[in-house]
Amino acid sequence: MLAVSLRARFGMGASATDYSAIASIFRLEPPLNAEDEDARIIPLAPACAPGVRLVAAAGTGAETRITCRRVVTLLGSRDGCKVILRHGGVSPVHAAIVNNGTDVLAVDLITPQGTLLNELKMQHEHLRNGDVITVGSWAFAAEIHPPDPHAEGFHPFGLEPAPKVIALEHMATRRILQPTREICIIGRRQGCDIAISSVSVSRTHAILFTYFGFPAIFDLLSRNPTLVNDEPVAFKLLQDEDVVTIGESRFRMRLFGSPASEQASRRTDGVSKPVTPIVQAPAQDLIDIQTTEGSQRWRIVDNLEKVSRKRLSG
Repeated sequence: MLAVSLRARFGMGASATDYSAIASIFRLEPPLNAEDEDARIIPLAPACAPGVRLVAAAGTGAETRITCRRVVTLLGSRDGCKVILRHGGVSPVHAAIVNNGTDVLAVDLITPQGTLLNELKMQHEHLRNGDVITVGSWAFAAEIHPPDPHAEGFHPFGLEPAPKVIALEHMATRRILQPTREICIIGRRQGCDIAISSVSVSRTHAILFTYFGFPAIFDLLSRNPTLVNDEPVAFKLLQDEDVVTIGESRFRMRLFGSPASEQASRRTDGVSKPVTPIVQAPAQDLIDIQTTEGSQRWRIVDNLEKVSRKRLSG
């Protein structure tokens, strides 16, 4: 069906069974095997989350609807993306669509070519029904559907309150970083929210975001996989004190304001140990704080416990 709907657009005269030419230009990753326990499997959004489809139109008016059931849908030229676009103007991992449980967001992954949303350059946007995303030569109309109140499914975290403060502690410097954007990009390329100058880090390595209000990390098909507590992950919900490794840089997850995080903060003899940030990072594990501060995508929290107490009292 995919081959038939796209043949007219690309001027292909092959039969309906000749998929090879079209697969070299545009194809969908094969469905995941439900029995596959590979760590890189990406979970599906539950029925209580918005529904997402991308509509690719052919020149004759025929359409192909791509259901985006994953929490994160990747578009790019690399195998492993949900939507694979074979073209020199498309980066290996070009853009991501993130279903955070309540909203759908689209982000360009710091590509030289850029991504367009409704013919304007896109960086980090909420996706609305009818929006058009353009990647290279391809345009995709977004269909966003509200959750079905009659569908089976439930909130994956029940009634547990989400943390009020989410931050990362850079373990080499003990500097605390608190995200101010809903999707934060970690990688080597300038323009990332956390730019790590190391050849062991991919240009765009991972994204950090909230899923139903809880922090999660997603690996962007990086050459050296993202680790959580020394285990490779594709997608992982993060808990207080989890250690995230990007290349050679290590970060400790810091959550404040939820019962689980409050309990974890009292673990050592019932005493909570404050974090003292250090301004200067060692050269061998440098985080480009100046770039991220200048873009106001992250803010440095010099006294995280004071911020936490203020938010809790409010």
